[in-house]
Amino acid sequence: LGVVLVAGGQAVRLAALATCGEHFAHRVATQKPQHHRLVTTGVYSVLRHPSYCGWFWWSLGTQVLLANPVCFALYALLSWRFFRDRIPFEEATLGAFYPREYPSYRARTHVGIPFIS
Repeated sequence: LGVVLVAGGQAVRLAALATCGEHFAHRVATQKPQHHRLVTTGVYSVLRHPSYCGWFWWSLGTQVLLANPVCFALYALLSWRFFRDRIPFEEATLGAFYPREYPSYRARTHVGIPFIS
């Protein structure tokens, strides 16, 4: 199970980076860059935040591989709380950047992290 989570999470994250290309950033933009566009193809056609989803599952998989239930629980809780706070902020900025496109994109895609929609 750990190998599947690590490999699957890494594959999703790499697909996100490759699909997003120059539009990927580690910081959430609060002002729309002139060249920015809403990426909705590839893995982004299914997952709104594939990099976050991939990292979440990858990080849990590392703890399964290490057979570390305490860190598994901590990683799950802390990662989930981080994304629970970050994703709504990022989605608010994307909604402001793309008021016509983002609501329908959001409606047809998933986050891929439990209990975060």
